[in-house]
Amino acid sequence: MRRLLTSLLLCIAVAACSESTPSYPKRQPPEGFLQKSPNIAAGAKLFAEHCARCHGKPGEGRNARAEFFQPPAPDFTNPAYRHKDPAYLFWRIARGKTVEPYRSRGSVTPARGPHFSDTEIWQMVAYLQSRSVE
Repeated sequence: MRRLLTSLLLCIAVAACSESTPSYPKRQPPEGFLQKSPNIAAGAKLFAEHCARCHGKPGEGRNARAEFFQPPAPDFTNPAYRHKDPAYLFWRIARGKTVEPYRSRGSVTPARGPHFSDTEIWQMVAYLQSRSVE
């Protein structure tokens, strides 16, 4: 029984470690950028055009398509996104499914870095953080 309990605890610890945030480049948006209404509005427009199909539109939370993917598309109304490191969100938007551990987990998020400017990616970050509900 003790061996079974030890094995179970080891499995839980390994699973918990695998969910940690991977390393990513540290970067900062321009001072006050994420709080400015025009940047949030521009990010909302980009999100609506490029991301809402899979992540859901404002006011509806996640849509049915989000659950289709494995892993499911994140729900950006989750309060955790308001407190995520902006550099992490920038990195995930820019690199999408091309980086580990997301590539091996089956993420389908396209890399937006080749298609969006840094300013546009920061606008998306501003919008995502404003969209999360506390």
